[in-house]
Amino acid sequence: MRRFIAAALSGCALLSLAFSAHVSAAWQPRIVPRSEWGADESLLLTTAEESKPAENQVPADEGNGIAERMKQCREAQKLYPQEFRAARTVTENAQGTLRWPQSYSPGIRLIVVHHTAQTLRNDPRSPLERMRALYLYHAKTLGWGDIGYHYIIDEDGTIYEGRAGGDNVIGGHAYCANVGTLGIALMGNFEIEEPSQIQILALQWLLKNLTDHYGLDARNTMKFHGESKEVIVGHRDVVSTACPGYFLAGVLDQIRRHVASGDTAARVIFPAPFNENYVDRTDQRRSLRLQTLQIQPTAPTLTVIGDSSLPVRPGGQVTVSLLFRAGGSSVQRHARIASVMRSSPRIGIWQLLDNENTRIRQEIFAPRLLHEGEVETIRLRIQVPEIPQTYSVDIGPVTLTLDAQGRRSRSPVSDPVPMTSTASDRINIPTPGAQRAEKQSSQSSLSSLSSLASPLIRIRLSTKETGAASCSAYDLVSLQKQYRGEVTCAVIAGKAALINEVDLEEYLAGMSEEPDTELYEKQRAFAIAARSYAVFYLDGGHRKFPGMPFDGDDSPARFQAYAGMAAEQANPQWVRAVRATAGQVLTMDGGIVKAAYFSSDDGRTRSPAENGWKDFPFEEVFASKADPWCKGLPMAGHGVGMSGCGAKGQAKEGKTAEQILQYYYPATKIGSLAK
Repeated sequence: MRRFIAAALSGCALLSLAFSAHVSAAWQPRIVPRSEWGADESLLLTTAEESKPAENQVPADEGNGIAERMKQCREAQKLYPQEFRAARTVTENAQGTLRWPQSYSPGIRLIVVHHTAQTLRNDPRSPLERMRALYLYHAKTLGWGDIGYHYIIDEDGTIYEGRAGGDNVIGGHAYCANVGTLGIALMGNFEIEEPSQIQILALQWLLKNLTDHYGLDARNTMKFHGESKEVIVGHRDVVSTACPGYFLAGVLDQIRRHVASGDTAARVIFPAPFNENYVDRTDQRRSLRLQTLQIQPTAPTLTVIGDSSLPVRPGGQVTVSLLFRAGGSSVQRHARIASVMRSSPRIGIWQLLDNENTRIRQEIFAPRLLHEGEVETIRLRIQVPEIPQTYSVDIGPVTLTLDAQGRRSRSPVSDPVPMTSTASDRINIPTPGAQRAEKQSSQSSLSSLSSLASPLIRIRLSTKETGAASCSAYDLVSLQKQYRGEVTCAVIAGKAALINEVDLEEYLAGMSEEPDTELYEKQRAFAIAARSYAVFYLDGGHRKFPGMPFDGDDSPARFQAYAGMAAEQANPQWVRAVRATAGQVLTMDGGIVKAAYFSSDDGRTRSPAENGWKDFPFEEVFASKADPWCKGLPMAGHGVGMSGCGAKGQAKEGKTAEQILQYYYPATKIGSLAK
């Protein structure tokens, strides 16, 4: 296997030539060796735990019926003993005794395709973080000493080297069917979501190279434990399980044909969803597996360091340190670890993240990746209102009591910006003569916007307004439960206006323009474009609503469609797309691009001039383009920039968000708001 990996890595450019007719040269299949993705090789070595034979290694998605499968396995071992014999076994390496001895099959007869059963649509982790977590789950939590799969493929088409040991090493991927087989797992839960086309292309490329390497013919069948099996099978074909999931199992015939013909760049057509009422029971199966192994995952803990009752001057600030201990599994960087509730909405809380004081609302976050049982200090700064009284803050199980007494405090300039602010601070009205033509002001340097690394945005909730003249007509307490951040009311031109002040990233997560019925790469593209559009108008020289105490509006006709927490809960995949692109904006010549987008066109986009838009910033980017993915559709929207139908069509072809954006906004770059 290592010889194959080395050849694949050195010959990657040659092996990917077959993709050139269908896929941009920007993407090539790649096998990432264990040393690069961060496998902890010390876990291979024996500890006080008892070594487990290879046949006991079974991933957690096998489902129930363990006793019945054990009975069937014993029968197969009696009838076909030669198919369970290893050619040799290695018990030690240069570093010591192996916890899981490396046994070797006499030859490879089947390649078994799996899914990891981890739903991606609501998983904020990067593929690399998920790969490391999967390895730790197999190697440490289950006590195997290594991962059971030979290869793992993430949703971006990256292939990771799995089980250590080289060619023919026996894995732990299919109960009673590990000898003579290779296991390839795709990240995702394909009972409820489709693999990405890039993932399928990488799988087909890998299958073609593995069948060639081991002398297999994808068109043939093999006798395996007395039954005729395809050379490329799904996990469910060798044991009773739902793996590799409905959508992946439904295209295995297409994948076999593509591998057999050598057309590894061919796309597949997924079956229609079979049951909208499907219930994902992955967590239940994992819990059952852990119980079977008598492994009880411990829960994370959070405690206060020092006294939980703190004196503070009215309007003053105090620092607090909490001790967080990860439980029985790793905690990803910036994962939400505890909810926050405060006795007054005017209490300000900041958490030290990435060496910056970050204003937090309803959760605190892990400052870095924490492995099982690891400890980290959470550093907070809390500011109380100017009214003397006793306040409280609940952070998970911890209750902090803040006794604000004495003379009012004046916080030093170096402290975090207080939550209270003057009217001019909140309204952000440009001074006379400061307004410039958008085309000129857009040339401002991206570095001048570095203060927007984690900005707040004020959105008018016009779709919630009734035209009432008084704020007393609205139940702000009820509205506050529907949106993150703060919901306030102000009378503007004789009418009560509802305004939601919220962190930019939380605002984007609550947008309702790209529901989870859309493809993930399309959602990622729109997340970057939507963020760019919103940030453009946060600059004082570009005000969408000059002189108003809000930056945008929740109506798509006036700004962007926004529905708050209801949209978040309904579209977890969209939230993942927002988090995956956090802080990313389109830039050109150091300025933010006002990334216009729309629903559909009739086969070509329109230029700003065709729409009568004068002095549009970076107008050359928005020249009319062919949009063949939309041909035959009606015009829906202004037609300038990126079309929804075109982005969807390109995502179906396997294009990444970055490729889609480059097509509709040529010559732009993806920059970051982070300092």
